[in-house]
Amino acid sequence: MSEPIEEQDEYVPDPVKEKQAKAVHFMVSMIRLLGVALVMLGLAIVLDRLPPVPPPVGYVLIALGLAQMWVAPVWIIRKYIQARVAEEAIAKAAENRDVS
Repeated sequence: MSEPIEEQDEYVPDPVKEKQAKAVHFMVSMIRLLGVALVMLGLAIVLDRLPPVPPPVGYVLIALGLAQMWVAPVWIIRKYIQARVAEEAIAKAAENRDVS
């Protein structure tokens, strides 16, 4: 950041990477939304709003829904970032190999 703003290269987004990022964002949003639905279903079962289902099933659904809302998105995003970093490292290595 020592260069003046006028001399810095302009950022040009890669449309393919942006499309991948949007797809990951949409997938994470849907997973979180389904997690909320599982928690709500589990609460309905635990509170006897669905009589033929035993309460322990509701507790399991609540636990799965909470994991789906908090653990799964973080794991998916980390895997996506690891893949992007590995992809950039491979591209940089190939570029350095071509220059040498």
